[in-house]
Amino acid sequence: MNSSYKNPLTYKDIISYLTWDQNPTTIVEIGILDGYSLDTFINNVDKKCKIHAYDIFDEFNGNHADKDKLLHRFNEHENVKIEYGDLFKLNDKILDDSIDILHIDIANNGDVYEYVFQKYVQKIKKGGIIMLEGGSLDRDNIEWMNKYNKPKIQPIIEKYKQNLKIKTIGSIPSITIVKI
Repeated sequence: MNSSYKNPLTYKDIISYLTWDQNPTTIVEIGILDGYSLDTFINNVDKKCKIHAYDIFDEFNGNHADKDKLLHRFNEHENVKIEYGDLFKLNDKILDDSIDILHIDIANNGDVYEYVFQKYVQKIKKGGIIMLEGGSLDRDNIEWMNKYNKPKIQPIIEKYKQNLKIKTIGSIPSITIVKI
């Protein structure tokens, strides 16, 4: 089927819309890399919105965020705080019912999704959302997921679908949105 639209929507468009729609006061991002989504959040929120961006930086064995470059790039934004933070340890520092948007992009796999559904759902305000990289069947079968025998995401989504409102968009990389 052909479309009359020449330029398909991008993940930046999806993140932009969701951010605008949520009109958040607090965003938490875990996994920054080059700041693609962080930049998108900044450009779609009021300057009063607090944005906390966390990464493990060079502790990640692979394509990782450069803390100095990110601090330099985003230093003019007083509402943005970039810090070291590990998904598997941060949840104890974050208050329940305190986040409007949580974005997680840390080489996600089934273990990451399981942990998020177990430990982070209660951190989200009623009406808030979680955005997670991945979630599609194609994304579950990309080279590195198979090479390193990472747990698939799809079974975790299926497990929680009965209790959470979950929607996955796209094929690779895909984005999964959880409405609280």
